[in-house]
Amino acid sequence: MTSDFDRFVFVALPGRSDYVVAGRFRVSTGSDGARTGEFVYGRSYLSRADAVEIDPVDLRLTRRVCKTRSFNGVFGSLRDSMLTSWGRVISTGNDAGGALAFAPGPEPPAPKLRFLAVDDLSRLLGTDPAATTTQQDPMGHQPVRGGAKAVVKEHHTLWVAKLPEDEMGWNQARVRDATQQLARECGLATVPSRIENIQGTDILMLQRLDRVWVGDGYACARVLSGLTLLRTEDTTAARQRWSYLTLADEVRRVSSHPREDLRQLFGRMCFNAAISNPFDDLRYTSMIAHGTGWRLLPCTSLAPTPLPDGKHGDFAMICGPLGRSPSRDNIVAGAGRFLLDRGTAEAIFDRTFEVIRSSWYDVMRRSGVSVRDRELLRPSMARSSSAHRGASG
Repeated sequence: MTSDFDRFVFVALPGRSDYVVAGRFRVSTGSDGARTGEFVYGRSYLSRADAVEIDPVDLRLTRRVCKTRSFNGVFGSLRDSMLTSWGRVISTGNDAGGALAFAPGPEPPAPKLRFLAVDDLSRLLGTDPAATTTQQDPMGHQPVRGGAKAVVKEHHTLWVAKLPEDEMGWNQARVRDATQQLARECGLATVPSRIENIQGTDILMLQRLDRVWVGDGYACARVLSGLTLLRTEDTTAARQRWSYLTLADEVRRVSSHPREDLRQLFGRMCFNAAISNPFDDLRYTSMIAHGTGWRLLPCTSLAPTPLPDGKHGDFAMICGPLGRSPSRDNIVAGAGRFLLDRGTAEAIFDRTFEVIRSSWYDVMRRSGVSVRDRELLRPSMARSSSAHRGASG
């Protein structure tokens, strides 16, 4: 067996900005070509009174060697903390999200946090009149578009700036910000959001909840994706097994407040049915731990899907015993998995649809969504829950 990868794993303990070594992770290839990942917690780490588990799925606190052959030998929580799993994030140094870091030796990696200011976004977009197409932004990056993200620091609060996607043809930033507001009216917890207009370009700003300023730096929260919770991956074959119902089972198992988190998860499912958003999947459903307990991360990626043909597609995930159909009957039928009785589930579903039906247009208008975009979204939004009593379509 040959070793392909060998790194020390560091964790930022709750409320602290520095990293301590938690254990060691190796990936090796056997004679059969299969890759095996091994992780072991350090003895000194396990002896700490404030030691926390890296994740409640595969890497709970233990003295034994944890092994996996899944996902090319990489444990899900370690995969979640690697930079590539967070997409293309600009100007963040080694700050890939979550509370983990990696280094070839037992010394923690030196911080290389380089955050943008709001004023820097114009150079990043290439819209600064003082910049040329060959100039780089203040952190050394060429102007870029196409759905990339940048981390912005403002009064010690960190925000993710989501750059516009050129090919969308409608103002996703304002629609997503308005949708976050609608979600709050429906009783859902959402990540704080706002719009920054940079030289005529709207940029959606989402607050990072995994970083909190503590005076000498940022305390880091551990983050766990829905993919890791279900021990799965983002492939065509794996997507066939994605399910809100099994996700609810895992949230109930790991959450420190399961009834509250499951009600939120059920409400999110109803909300996505009401706004015709079939794409709320395991990549956008995460757990977060600021201390020892894990909670469902507030909503970050809610947006309706324009449906010019008036047809409403199925969810990306199974949402009830009838499969992926976002119908009222199907969603409510799985209420027990969310620790809800049927009457409560029906009330949540119906209220969500009523709030959307009665409020969506005014909320989007106040949020600056154009008349054209509002009309584009009307087939997705202006419906009643009765339209979802049977099968979708």
